[in-house]
Amino acid sequence: MAGYSELIYTLGAMIIFSMILLTANRLTLRDARLQVEGELEEEVVAVAQTIIEESRVLAFDEITEDGIPPVNAPDDFTYSSNFGTKRSDEGDESLNDRTSFTDFDDFDGWKDSITIEGITYNLSAKVRYVNSSTYDSTSAKTNFKRIYVQVRNEYLNKNGGKPIKYEFSYIRNYYAD
Repeated sequence: MAGYSELIYTLGAMIIFSMILLTANRLTLRDARLQVEGELEEEVVAVAQTIIEESRVLAFDEITEDGIPPVNAPDDFTYSSNFGTKRSDEGDESLNDRTSFTDFDDFDGWKDSITIEGITYNLSAKVRYVNSSTYDSTSAKTNFKRIYVQVRNEYLNKNGGKPIKYEFSYIRNYYAD
């Protein structure tokens, strides 16, 4: 019977050791996943910031592209229904080529995919006038416009489900240019 008790102790020790090893492995995998997600989220922020910075250097509105202030601000600004590159007077602007954008609201409706180090980020943007006191979107012309940049990535999702939509925004004031 003494030989069997040693065998039982050995099997018990092996079971306990296996459970500790599995727990350590699970924690290591979780930490690695969190590290990768953190790095991807940093990249999401950097990509969104790039788009926001590109929009900031453009003219506030089509009417201000030549640097001459409008006679009646904000009444002379573009109607929100004409945001984007759908206006016929914009010439060679293309919604697919943001390098052709000439003013802040040209980003409205823009979509693109960017691949960085083998990881694809899906981007989209919209621009809205915002109320100067509440900063809520409005269809009325104001001296404030907000760009919303949305970034998605297939690896950043909710518990293995739908991709998380990261949205960043920036409010631009005509008089702060």
